[in-house]
Amino acid sequence: MQKKITLGKLLLVALLLILSFLVLNFNETLRVPSIFDGKFYTTALLKQSDKPYNLPEKQVVLPDLSLWLDSTAAAKYQYPDFFLQNTSTTSFLVLRNDTVIFKRYLNGIKEGDNTQLFSVTKVFVTALLGMAVQDNYIKDVEIPVTNYFTDLPDKQFQLLTLRHLMQMESGLNYDEYGNIFQTLQYYYDKNLTRSIYGAKFDSLPGKQFKYKSIDTQILGECIKKALGDKKILDYFNERMWNNLGMQDTAYWALDSKITRNPKYYGGLNMSARDLAKFGTMILHDGKFRKKQLLPKDWFNYCDDTLHRSVEDDKYCMGWYYSIDDTASDVYYAAGFNGQIMLINETKNVIIIRLGKDRGGVDWYPIMKKLSESV
Repeated sequence: MQKKITLGKLLLVALLLILSFLVLNFNETLRVPSIFDGKFYTTALLKQSDKPYNLPEKQVVLPDLSLWLDSTAAAKYQYPDFFLQNTSTTSFLVLRNDTVIFKRYLNGIKEGDNTQLFSVTKVFVTALLGMAVQDNYIKDVEIPVTNYFTDLPDKQFQLLTLRHLMQMESGLNYDEYGNIFQTLQYYYDKNLTRSIYGAKFDSLPGKQFKYKSIDTQILGECIKKALGDKKILDYFNERMWNNLGMQDTAYWALDSKITRNPKYYGGLNMSARDLAKFGTMILHDGKFRKKQLLPKDWFNYCDDTLHRSVEDDKYCMGWYYSIDDTASDVYYAAGFNGQIMLINETKNVIIIRLGKDRGGVDWYPIMKKLSESV
């Protein structure tokens, strides 16, 4: 005898089918981004430099943990290696006077391995902007976005300049922290150029700081257009990568196989030791191994504290500047899940921490204390 199918059962089956469809088609959006994403998604290859360069090394013992950890953590871990191993850290480098004095690779990562830097990528893009200005591809940072995108529907784009983008003052209606679904959607967007045309404003450009990855993405797209026939990653390789003597294979994440737009806001996958070379260039005002790679006055803009944001931490060109210490100049680039490169200009120290997640640690104050005591 055939069983009668009730309306309730039909609705249940329909609901299960809809849920299955959503999971199959939006599973990427539901997945938390990882430092290993470069192994699974579309990327552009960045080969090692023509003349790879090894930073000098002179290994030393780090200061006692009590000098840079709180008393509870210092008593719990006792040794730096235990602390780093148990806080999901994958790479930890300390440089003093351009020399690597401490290095550790843990939790499945070996020296030379690349992982995704997330928003630390942003400081590479603002540096590339400086190089494009130096090479006269871009006149200055006051150029409006509409100079490169002439057909944007919203007329307010005429007021939006490259400076607004590098300072996160676009006024675009994008909430990096308040709308996680929007943030994940953007991370997995298959056509980042198209997303520019759908962007809306909630305030006039230049009026307030608000951290938004879309600002850096638009900035990268403008640099790309300014270069004309020269491909932006070729320019990046020629102008920055080779000159820094990068020794390890790296990848830049793309939005899809079809559009192949680099994720300028956070797609760089590279090794910690090569990241340290970039940090060395920044520490020396754009000079690396006696070669001036950036305009000499490029960072003068950030030296003037009036040009930094006035939020909890001052922000300028992708860097965060400490507001609680006027005696030293400490700034850092930060990415999702605890990717941090900190530069203590006063002490001539660079510290890099990369990891699978934050490991339950507030890294900035720890790294700042270490940079002062090392």
